Amino acid sequence: AELMRLGRVKDSAEVREFGHYIESQGHRVMRLVNNILDFSRIESGRKEYKFEPADTREVINAALEACAGQMKKSGHRINVEARPALPPARLDAAAMTLALTNLLDNAIKYSGANLDILVRLGRRDDELLITVTDKGIGIARDEQERIFEKFYRVSSGLVHDVKGSGLGLAIVKHIVEAHHGRVTVGSEPGRGSSFTIHLPIDREKLGF
Repeated sequence: AELMRLGRVKDSAEVREFGHYIESQGHRVMRLVNNILDFSRIESGRKEYKFEPADTREVINAALEACAGQMKKSGHRINVEARPALPPARLDAAAMTLALTNLLDNAIKYSGANLDILVRLGRRDDELLITVTDKGIGIARDEQERIFEKFYRVSSGLVHDVKGSGLGLAIVKHIVEAHHGRVTVGSEPGRGSSFTIHLPIDREKLGF
């Protein structure tokens, strides 16, 4: 109301836009802080996980909600394709949500002019698969292994223009491996990237 009185915001549409911007920046800062705190715990050996049965769809929905303000500001469109009748997974839902949010954040930042992002949830043999695909700038094959190292930035100038902690993918890798899973990437420069989280379904064999 005070901004309206001072004439700094002309109408309710501008108020809403301003609110979305604040929300987006708030979520971005929160992700940055969470990444730094999580990595500090990982480096010191204090990171703990609480594994419980969880619906992977709910994890995807939570990650989409965390990125909603950012998508509203950037105009990105995220489509979700989920295979029906998938079994529940034994997860630390908060940690896996952070991992997936980091992948979505990367897809948004590096998508270039194409604003479409696809999230797929499916199954292959005894693994659940969560894949985030963008059609952006891509990653050279000889750099695809190193992107999971802390603070590593690929050589493209377009990538160096994007700000971040440099910890996001390193944290994704740690979280997924703590779930006895793995994360893979397929990418070509100029043709986009697909990051896939592989989670084992048969938890009894893993003893947790």
